[in-house]
Amino acid sequence: MPNKNIGNMRLMELRVFQAILESRSITAAAETLGVSQSKVSKQLKLMRSWFGDELFVRTGSGMEATSKAEALAPKVKALIHQFELLDTETQFDPLDIERNLVISTTDEVEHFLLPKLIGRIATDSPQSRIIFKVLERDYAAKQLELGNVDLVITPNWHIPEHLKQKLVYADDFVVLFRKGHPLEMQKLEIENYLSARHLMVSPLGTVVGPIDEALASIDHRRTVSVATPYFMNVTDALLSSDLLLTIQRRAATELVSEHALVQKELPIKVPPVNYFLIWHKRYDKDSVNCWLRQIIHEILCAEPVGL
Repeated sequence: MPNKNIGNMRLMELRVFQAILESRSITAAAETLGVSQSKVSKQLKLMRSWFGDELFVRTGSGMEATSKAEALAPKVKALIHQFELLDTETQFDPLDIERNLVISTTDEVEHFLLPKLIGRIATDSPQSRIIFKVLERDYAAKQLELGNVDLVITPNWHIPEHLKQKLVYADDFVVLFRKGHPLEMQKLEIENYLSARHLMVSPLGTVVGPIDEALASIDHRRTVSVATPYFMNVTDALLSSDLLLTIQRRAATELVSEHALVQKELPIKVPPVNYFLIWHKRYDKDSVNCWLRQIIHEILCAEPVGL
């Protein structure tokens, strides 16, 4: 006989069910939903009582769905979709939301974006939390699909069809080195650029980037002596060595304003880097995702980049 308490199920229980099903973890489900583990456990306990089934059982590889949960899964997904359709027809107010806003990007973009984003979120949605995640090798494609990451900001990526993107800005390259460097009083030309040793920021751990590809097209090659995934590491490395750093102009401008560094124009032609805002099609009409995209787009486009 059907349990009449099932009629009391709310969207929260449905989302908990879906999050555990996708992540196979109560901890990960709580992070996805932006709630405590105890709240997820409480909702799961309620659903187990309503359905008279464990729904998810702990195994060595995570929380596995029971046959009952597998049978419920497509129905739960359909119900969530119906709720989301209803939600798009209601008035959205960011002041009412309380959730994690998760962005995956390089620390160079984070360095510029975070101070400005803090102010906007504090005003528009003070109960929400900003979480930055390191850009992954697959550009967080799976995490976007699962809803664990709201947005990715990254340059020049040919995205798969199930993701959407929007160009937010383009940036060209300049060269940085310490004040007092042997090249400070010289014109930077291809010969002395190539004879120097180079520092490279490589978030994904590669040692070949747009600069190296441009050099290879004219049968040249530079010497990359140091590669780091973190933009924030470059200052100390430059100030303590004769390394050159070829980096985007927006980031370079900030570094020069704060440290004893010299900026010079790159002696070869390299196409500018296009930075894209990327999200999953599932959340294309999602009110929170649309609102967050708009804020980030406004911040990143607010100041012109020197092209």
